[in-house]
Amino acid sequence: MLNNINKRTQAELSMLVVAFVWGTTFVMTKNALDDIGPFLFLGIRFIIAFIVLALLSCKNMLQINPAVLRSGGIIGLFLLLGYAFQTVGLKYTSSSNAGFITGLSVVLVPIIYSIINRRLLGLSIIITVVFAATGLYLMSVQPGTFHLGRGDLLVLFCALGFALHIIAVDRYSHRHNPVAITGVQILLVGVVCLFIGLLFEPIPRSFPPSVISAILVTAVFATTMAFLLQNAMQKYSTPTRFAVILTMEPVFAGMAGYLWGGDILTLRIVLGMALILAAMLLSILGKKG
Repeated sequence: MLNNINKRTQAELSMLVVAFVWGTTFVMTKNALDDIGPFLFLGIRFIIAFIVLALLSCKNMLQINPAVLRSGGIIGLFLLLGYAFQTVGLKYTSSSNAGFITGLSVVLVPIIYSIINRRLLGLSIIITVVFAATGLYLMSVQPGTFHLGRGDLLVLFCALGFALHIIAVDRYSHRHNPVAITGVQILLVGVVCLFIGLLFEPIPRSFPPSVISAILVTAVFATTMAFLLQNAMQKYSTPTRFAVILTMEPVFAGMAGYLWGGDILTLRIVLGMALILAAMLLSILGKKG
């Protein structure tokens, strides 16, 4: 019994570390985009992440077959949408806003499930949507106007991409080796983004230390190690507990943006962040089971 509790504690602490890494890398990525195009950045990041994952889990990579490629390709397309909109959006919004708006993917999942299953939204989902929409408005819409900033709108599409990714993972991933199907997703994002970047973005004459460190940290820690930790530790806890812990990601993003990214957190923005965080927690804790 004690051993199980210790394993659960270790698992949940490991996911808190993952949330910290994901949250703080928003600032690193935003700073790196001053010197490299978003698609080149993503392409190099995910190609490196795939290579590291293959080296660490080569036996799992050998389980990639046509069925894994099909399922992983479908899931990977939504992952591609999420990261592409997020990274391009980061050029035009603050890392704090990007972190919290990305977290709206948690809120969008039950809404999309309701649409797919043709069910009316329950009261808890409606309350969650009101909280999320109000928080988004306070954070992203300037007083006296009624439209989202360009960067925030792009990151909102990113949240939709990640929500669809969560649904696709739930539908397809359990049929296959989790590391193998993750490898397919990562490789797809890397290849497509690298192709787009080489075709449409200027190739940097040099790579400043800020770009190199951002690529390596996001590739090794925020991608490969994060996915491996999730795959290895999920069995020691529950999806709901993990999801609650991962709501700390936008909190860490906001703290990092304020401390290291020069983000200005007005009372209006902080209130919006609090409402989005509350919406995320309500969405998770309102699930049955």
